[in-house]
Amino acid sequence: MKVVLKYADENQARRVVNIHLLVGELRDLTEEWMQRYFDYLSRGTIAEGGKIIIKRIPATLECADCADSFKADIRQNNIFCPGCGSAKNELVAGMEFLIESIEVI
Repeated sequence: MKVVLKYADENQARRVVNIHLLVGELRDLTEEWMQRYFDYLSRGTIAEGGKIIIKRIPATLECADCADSFKADIRQNNIFCPGCGSAKNELVAGMEFLIESIEVI
């Protein structure tokens, strides 16, 4: 909320319309609850009534052996590189929580 209000103030906005978020699929956050929390925090501010628009970032791993990057099915217990079959993988995407853009008028 601080970032949204600061941006709105710096741009002499009258109202915050939409907040576009990039959220990794490994974040345990639902769209409904993020919107509810934002609604609660924004009461009485120029952001009141603003909508949260979420773009999910898939879980992506990088293989330590062949450096191949691939999307991971997070429901699996054992994840192997589709290129070389290695189980030595490192998470490179899927935990993001970023503001991509803020729409104001």
